[in-house]
Amino acid sequence: MKLHPEDPRLTAFVLGELGPDEAAAVEQAIAADPALQAEVSGIRSVQEFLTERLAVTGDKLTPAQRENVRRNARSSSRPSGIISFASLQAWLIPAAAAAVLAITTYIFFTMSGEFGKTTAANKPAPVSDSPVPAPGPAPIITPPPAEAKTVVPSAVARQGAVTPADFPTLELPVSYGKSSLEVVSNSIRTDAKLPPHEAVRLEEILNNFPLRLNGVASIARSSANNWHPDNRDSGMSAHVATLSSELIACPWKPSASLLLISLRGNSQKQSDVKITFHANPQTVLRYRLLGFNPVAGVTTGPLPGNLPAGAVINLAVEIEPSASGGNLGSLEWSADGTAAPTVSLIHNKDTEPSDDARFAALVCTFSQWLAGEQTGIIDAEVVAALAREIASSNLPPDRADFLSLIDKSLHL
Repeated sequence: MKLHPEDPRLTAFVLGELGPDEAAAVEQAIAADPALQAEVSGIRSVQEFLTERLAVTGDKLTPAQRENVRRNARSSSRPSGIISFASLQAWLIPAAAAAVLAITTYIFFTMSGEFGKTTAANKPAPVSDSPVPAPGPAPIITPPPAEAKTVVPSAVARQGAVTPADFPTLELPVSYGKSSLEVVSNSIRTDAKLPPHEAVRLEEILNNFPLRLNGVASIARSSANNWHPDNRDSGMSAHVATLSSELIACPWKPSASLLLISLRGNSQKQSDVKITFHANPQTVLRYRLLGFNPVAGVTTGPLPGNLPAGAVINLAVEIEPSASGGNLGSLEWSADGTAAPTVSLIHNKDTEPSDDARFAALVCTFSQWLAGEQTGIIDAEVVAALAREIASSNLPPDRADFLSLIDKSLHL
């Protein structure tokens, strides 16, 4: 058996998940390859460290405390860690960092599974008559907002780009879906194959990453302002939502501009938001909203406008100008029925794009490649080149993990 240091079977071997025959073959391959031996040693070190830190003590828990632990285990998100980019010869994410994420995720999922099961061997012991110290108050856990169903704008349902002559305005959806990234990740990392095209939803993948864009921003405020620093814990801020934008060169079509939009909700309450893109017919040849492609079972209808409290929602529009420079249009929007300041869309090609805008462009490019869109324009080399430009030693853990996902997909 020939193994690569990044082969997931090495982690499965350390965790004892392989069958006898496969485990023996992997063990033989490790014994013959010093690189594999070093990799396994690193995985085992991380496993021992995490096992020691997560070891259950012998102290007994009261039923109320045990229930608190169960709730926390169920609601735990995937642990994050810092991935080192010390070696970027081929921009590959170090295998040891990938192993840390894999083992940590495995251990937490295992813990969640054990806390969620009740068998004859682990049923809670009857409570004795001796006094038991009262448990502390259970932590308040706020469930994540339910994901909105994808609704396709009527203009988008007509396939591809549209012209300002046919559609001078386009209502933009406020969608909070995020699940496509998990589906894509499981297909690439667990099944070792690219996901089916219909499982790739660009808008949902982009929604997993908060963006701080460096272009024009606008703040929607409520008509009644009852907030004051003296009652900040109970009062409501006049700040309802913030819409930021940035125009950059489109990486897969240099003649076009990529409009990135990030909508951030108030941390205290949800709001109803409506956004409309107004294309300038004198400067825009055609445009298209990325993602939200028509799929079986999804019909056009009223666009979702509910912005959950604290939510961050991202959108991307490809704009092909008819002439260089100039005003490409505007974003007109409102929150809770109150109009917010209009955002003018002027692309200054001399302005350096922000790191967040460059990362968002990579997400859009990779998602279209996975979905089989822009065939002949976007290929593996384009995706790899953009990923190399993004790679750095100080990326946030979620973005470093996304680069690792891209790396693995390009080797399938």
